[in-house]
Parts: sequence; structure tokens; C-alpha cells
Amino acid sequence: MRKVLLVVLLVMIAAVSAPQAGPRKGKSKPVKMDIKLEQAPEKAKPGESTEIRVTLVPPEGIKLNRYPGITLKVSAAPGLDLSAEEVFVGDKELSDPEKNEFKPVEPLVFSVVPHEKGPRKRVIEGSLKYFYCVKATGFC
Repeated sequence: MRKVLLVVLLVMIAAVSAPQAGPRKGKSKPVKMDIKLEQAPEKAKPGESTEIRVTLVPPEGIKLNRYPGITLKVSAAPGLDLSAEEVFVGDKELSDPEKNEFKPVEPLVFSVVPHEKGPRKRVIEGSLKYFYCVKATGFC
């Protein structure tokens, strides 16, 4: 049986919220986020499910916000069945803004099942929406 290695390509769309108090001073540079992709099992047989884990690793001094959370939208790909077209981690509601802790954010996880026919490597495109804060300045 043929094994298929999936290749995940995320087209990053970073949504950054404007600060709540006062105007921005100067132009800020976009944050360069490391993205770790894992597939388990690494090679999937046609008809068998494989899990894709997307982990965001912010640079030193940057914290990802659990509220309003992180959303990954993945596009349907030929020859693959997706478990979900949208994956969310974080908190959808913020009960007490004073207690908004920057806890680590879990990986975004979805499953895919390759079909019998098709190339051994597949590309899944998607968009990623997240919010972050800079620890040193308090900018969010």
C-alpha cells in the first residue's frame, strides 16, 4: 500500500489588535512567529487518519492572547478529507479582564484522511488569526 506524506502550508494572516489606550508611536514591525508542524503518524496510508498539530512559538517577550483566541481556517484540499475546516484554541469569553493571564496556548489540531488516488505529497492552505501582547511595553 502506498503511504502519503502530507505537507501543510499555512498562509499566515496575522490580525493584530490596536492598543486600547492612546495612539501608536511610530510604526511597529510585524512579529515573526515560528510555526512548528507535526504529523502523526508521519506517513499515512490512504483511508487512514493522520493528525496535524500546528504549534505557534512567539519570539522572546511576546505573549499570545488566549482571549479572543487563535483561529486556524484550512481550505479543502483535493484528495483529502478534513476533520474540520476551522480550529480554535483559547477563550471565547473573558469574564474578568484583570485576571487575563497569558497561559501557554495549546497547539491547533485537526485530522486528515488521504484518498487512495493522488500525489504522495499534498498541500493544505489555510489562514491563521491571532492576537499578541509585548511584555516590555504592554502593547496589545
